[in-house]
Amino acid sequence: MSPHKLIQGAAFDPETVRVLSQAYETAVRLIGKGQPAPVLETLAKRIIELATTGERDPQKMVDHAIRGVTPSPNAG
Repeated sequence: MSPHKLIQGAAFDPETVRVLSQAYETAVRLIGKGQPAPVLETLAKRIIELATTGERDPQKMVDHAIRGVTPSPNAG
């Protein structure tokens, strides 16, 4: 399942989905585009995980998502 579908399919109001999507796009930019699907899914799942606790700060979501993620050296 694509990371965007994970976020879109989550049970959040439209504004929260917008914040989650923004956080995801920022996280992807920070680790570099072209990462393998499992890395991208991990970012999305971590963002959703934090949002389910009530967090709505996109920077905190990004920080949580990328913590410990090692970008693939072959990603573009």
